[in-house]
Amino acid sequence: MEIRAAFGDARFKCQRCGSCCHHRRPEEFDDLVPPERQAEFVHKSNLIYLTEKDIEKISKKTGLNPEEFVDALYADKIGSVRVEDGGRKVILDLPVMKSRESDGACVFYRDGKGCTIYPVRPTVCRLFPFVVVEKSGPSGGIVLEIKYNPTCPGMGKGKEPDRKRLEKLVVGQFTERMEAIGPEVQRLRMEGKILPEARIYRTMPGKKKKERAE
Repeated sequence: MEIRAAFGDARFKCQRCGSCCHHRRPEEFDDLVPPERQAEFVHKSNLIYLTEKDIEKISKKTGLNPEEFVDALYADKIGSVRVEDGGRKVILDLPVMKSRESDGACVFYRDGKGCTIYPVRPTVCRLFPFVVVEKSGPSGGIVLEIKYNPTCPGMGKGKEPDRKRLEKLVVGQFTERMEAIGPEVQRLRMEGKILPEARIYRTMPGKKKKERAE
């Protein structure tokens, strides 16, 4: 695994505007995001992807069950690996934070108050406006490229980010995710259910059921 900082001399200072707490689910993407469009999807969206530890901390803090604040495309379990098309398509259904239907804001965001779970906010919130794009390296390894969301009003202001802190958060988030889905992917490979040429898709949870039905 390689971590690559791809944000140059970017500077950032939070403007307390709440724009990162209002989620965007780009209309030009379907429920399944193909591998060749995942970097574009990350660039255009700001969904709050959750790790198992994020969910546990928020549940403990709020007393809520995960189903009350977590969105996943497939309802059978929160976060899953699905195989379709005879093993040629692997779908990673990673959980994201739910949004309010009225304004698209995070369910824990309050106007005038901001984040109501700030001490236990998810890792991706601690990283924002910096985002991670996963790529395949030339030797088959994984490259975690740290970029930034250019729509954030705080970019170009304040100080340069602490790169070591960002890298630590990125490694922690990736490790937690791999521990959650890695064993399942490995099992499916060992059983021959995932073909070597399989393509990996990501889901875009949180669309209204009505929209999916249409």
